[in-house]
Amino acid sequence: MLKRRFVVIATIVGVVGALTGGSALLLWPEADNWTEEAKACVANKYAGYWESSGKYSFKLDYENACDRKVSCAIDVQINNAKQSIKQHGVLVFAPRGQTPTPNSYSVPVTSLVGSAQADRNCRFV
Repeated sequence: MLKRRFVVIATIVGVVGALTGGSALLLWPEADNWTEEAKACVANKYAGYWESSGKYSFKLDYENACDRKVSCAIDVQINNAKQSIKQHGVLVFAPRGQTPTPNSYSVPVTSLVGSAQADRNCRFV
């Protein structure tokens, strides 16, 4: 009798666990499909400090060289004497031949001096 109860309880726990785990897998977010091929499509046109109308920024200019639409996540970290900035943004590029193909990402800064690092992960849309 005790053995039978244990088997029934173990079965119920197993079924509940499978249902819970199964539903968790259905709700699990889709893996990011970043690719090196998509990243190679987007070329750097300019990366550096920029001054416009007395305001400073760190500017990144990119251009899509492929015939497919590309989306890129941009991560920027800037360090200078007055501040440290981390920013994340997303740029979407039209396929080559459609306007506008070039795209820019800029981060406002307090001075034109400092070090900056930028990275991008891209995927086809």
